[in-house]
Amino acid sequence: MDQARVMEIWNPVRGKSGSGYLIGDDLVLTARHVLAGVRMRGGVEVRQLDPAARTDWTAAELVWLPQAAAAEVSPDADAALLRITGPRWRPPVTEPVRFGRIVGDHRVPCLGLGFPDAVARPDHARDTMPIRGHVDPLHGMKSGMTTVHVDVGIVPNRAGWHGSSGTGLLCGPLLIAVVTTEKSFAPGVLEAVPVSVLARLPGFEETLRAQGVRFVTEDVGGEPPEPDDEPEYAEYAPLTPPPPSSRRRSAKLLVPAVGGAMTILVLLALSPPASGATWPIGSTLSGLLAGWGIERFRGPRSPGAGREAAVHRLRQAVRGEVERRRWQLLGNDSKAINVTFVTVPQDGRDADSAWPRGDFDRIARYLDGLRPRRLVITGGPGSGKTLLALELVHRVLARKHYDGPVPVPVGLSEWDTGVPFADWFSARLGQEYLGGSQATTRDLLAFGHVMPVLDGLDEMDPPYGGRPRAVAALVQLNRFPGPLALTCRSDEYDELGRAEQRLLDCARARIEEVQPVDGLRFLEERTRNRSRLAVWKDGLFAPGTATRAVLSSPWMLTLASLASQTEAGAARLRSFIGVPDTGGQGQEELHAALLEEFIPALCEPDPADRRRPYQAQAVTRWLRLLTASLRGGHAAPPDGGDGGGRGSASGSGGAVVPSRDLALHTLWPVAGPRGARYATAAITLVCWLPALLALAVCLHRNHALPLPGAILFVLLSPAPLLSAWNARARYVQPRRIQFQRLRGRLGWSRVALGTTLGGLLMLPLTPLFGPGFALAAGAGFAAVFGFGLALSVRADIDRRHLMAAGTPAALAVTVAAGFLAGRLGDFIGLTAGCGAGAIGLTVGVPAGLRAARRNDGGDPDPNPPGVLTPLSPLRNDAMAGLVSGAVAVALALYGTLCVEWLRAPWPLAVATALACGVAAGPGFVSVTSRQYLGLISATRGKLPWRLTAFLRWCHERGLLRSAGTVYQIRHDELLEWLRR
Repeated sequence: MDQARVMEIWNPVRGKSGSGYLIGDDLVLTARHVLAGVRMRGGVEVRQLDPAARTDWTAAELVWLPQAAAAEVSPDADAALLRITGPRWRPPVTEPVRFGRIVGDHRVPCLGLGFPDAVARPDHARDTMPIRGHVDPLHGMKSGMTTVHVDVGIVPNRAGWHGSSGTGLLCGPLLIAVVTTEKSFAPGVLEAVPVSVLARLPGFEETLRAQGVRFVTEDVGGEPPEPDDEPEYAEYAPLTPPPPSSRRRSAKLLVPAVGGAMTILVLLALSPPASGATWPIGSTLSGLLAGWGIERFRGPRSPGAGREAAVHRLRQAVRGEVERRRWQLLGNDSKAINVTFVTVPQDGRDADSAWPRGDFDRIARYLDGLRPRRLVITGGPGSGKTLLALELVHRVLARKHYDGPVPVPVGLSEWDTGVPFADWFSARLGQEYLGGSQATTRDLLAFGHVMPVLDGLDEMDPPYGGRPRAVAALVQLNRFPGPLALTCRSDEYDELGRAEQRLLDCARARIEEVQPVDGLRFLEERTRNRSRLAVWKDGLFAPGTATRAVLSSPWMLTLASLASQTEAGAARLRSFIGVPDTGGQGQEELHAALLEEFIPALCEPDPADRRRPYQAQAVTRWLRLLTASLRGGHAAPPDGGDGGGRGSASGSGGAVVPSRDLALHTLWPVAGPRGARYATAAITLVCWLPALLALAVCLHRNHALPLPGAILFVLLSPAPLLSAWNARARYVQPRRIQFQRLRGRLGWSRVALGTTLGGLLMLPLTPLFGPGFALAAGAGFAAVFGFGLALSVRADIDRRHLMAAGTPAALAVTVAAGFLAGRLGDFIGLTAGCGAGAIGLTVGVPAGLRAARRNDGGDPDPNPPGVLTPLSPLRNDAMAGLVSGAVAVALALYGTLCVEWLRAPWPLAVATALACGVAAGPGFVSVTSRQYLGLISATRGKLPWRLTAFLRWCHERGLLRSAGTVYQIRHDELLEWLRR
């Protein structure tokens, strides 16, 4: 019990005292008969419990009585509300009061603290006496009152309880009733009126709301679960199996070891003469491949392995991401409006045990009480649906001891409903949070360790065009049996409900408008200059004004708080005070004014930010140019074998890129239909030109022109032409290299596979072109194919089809290179091996993905651990180019220093190597980076040269929000204002 909220009351009319409980900053709940003889707005005195006797009496007035609220009131409804008016009153700094209601049939312990006559002292001052006992909900069910049985401590006679009337009765942290009288049929039996009964009386909730008290009742008690009842979704637990015995481990390794040894012996017996060291190396690697293949395909891997670790990683990743998003939605602040919501009854299939009301602070406990835990959050535009959903995730994961399903927020707008929900959600979960295979995320979803929090059902379809995608989504979500939360605008959800398309077995919560007292408190908490706000804050919420109508949503209140932080914005907002709400014109003008002041308020210099501030006019102009290209969406074709991205999230066909998304790799239409694409092609050729010129100089110095230099240029010429042509594509899949793969079994098993295949490639090349050429080609193939497969190819791929398609193509490349230019030395073998590895991946990966998709696989390539950001595609693409360029630099440096017909002095060799690195990395691999540079070049100053820094600034300031690998305009109203 919070003793700072226990109040003593003095009625000067009757000269009697009583007890009360402080339920707000200055609102006291007590019994009605304690204030007998006091009229409405009549004065009484109250004082706060203080064991040190330092508290003085202060003035209060009566603000609510049942008699004043209704003509016919049950005599048992014995309660009243007082408002403290004393000028020296200071409310205690404590947590807000929580209200509760008794449910079920079982006794619940309770506690109260009052000032009864039994502890009156000779100086007429009253001491305290606790009411310790229990509430039996089966006692007095017809009256609707609460019966308290005092069964602990001192129990005075019936007259001794006088003065305890008005005592607040708590069950745990919840205030459930106010004590009214003592029963005569047994000692220590008191009667109290439940707060849930008071809530049904006219004027009670309105009075609480006017004083800033949020009345939300939580359930207390209820039926305990039967011992043999299973929970709806079992809590995850460590599933580590016992370690196998030594005998089982030996038996498991015996068969692969025997198979590998037999393969090595057979190949050594077939060794050709003068094979050198290449044949034993290839034979040994072939034996290792055979043993690994036998062990790999003998039995399936347990799907539950590592489940506990995956849940832990998911919880940490989601919590960090949600805290970041919450901070940005609040305008880079931690102060939020405690919005309230009501439970809307539906026409059947509602979740059980839903509270009638809830609020921002209790959303997690509201969800806990639902059976099943399925919730739809509805509200008007800007009402705070997304923020409430994020607050749900934040409060659930902030618990110290929570082992239930992890709530994961995901936007619904990107879901191609032709893909099953489990497949799509698992892919998004793996991409954005886990950085692993979809098999792990599907396992977590199937076993109830994940609760989807799906935002934006209303954003799946354009307005006024029917809602086919939303209907298809609801059909699939109704088949999903697990817990989930969903957000949607109220009008759109009502429209779907009239068509009998809604989420079943769920509770629907509708967010209410922000009350004036909550709006004022929010503005006062957010303001940096209270003296400026104090002059005109009361007029903002005057009845019948446009400001009160507009500032009833969290979005508009956030804009008003930002506008009031500057002199110009405050003056603009002050000009609307007192404007009557006669129609839509006043509201529209205020909307436009707040939106116009939004960007200038965000462009105010931040003392903690040393970056050069952006000018508001420039920010508006740049955002309007970027959003002008979003009027129509476009379809992203399915990706190739280089990894998975947003375009392939559906796993089948081209996923629709929503028209509201600002993705760096799809912004080229800003420069027109051709400008950025042709500029990208020109940049590609510019990247290749220094490398070709430097190689020509090296060949000329060694008298290798026209032959064999012409052969080298013929082999290289398709690369820049193909790269320039690919740069003109409408949609380019960003490249990725994931070094984190080398920390686990998957990455090193793929490196081992590439090394083994490289050893096998030596066997036919040795008798044809000699051991030196074969060893160089095998090493080059092993490096490119093995590390390329490990670092940049999807995790879920059919390896058998990969090797069946890629190995013959790689062998054909090396054999052709050997016949054409093998006489030029082993450097050609190394170059041919690297090219064969690249060709093997190019041919084999699509074949492996097609085979995996036939078996419900082929998942998108996982992203690095951690949450994606909109800059991830560009950053990953640049990193892939940097790594590829480094490999090309090393290869070119070796050639220009060690190969006779390419040899050059150190300065020229280094320059040639660096030029080759630029050609292979930025000029060949990093297509997305070249498109970004092409966009900047084609706009010619219409956009900032550091576009990524500008978008990141907009995201930090709250103009943009992030959704996976894309930016989105913060709010639809802001988007429409920019387009106008």
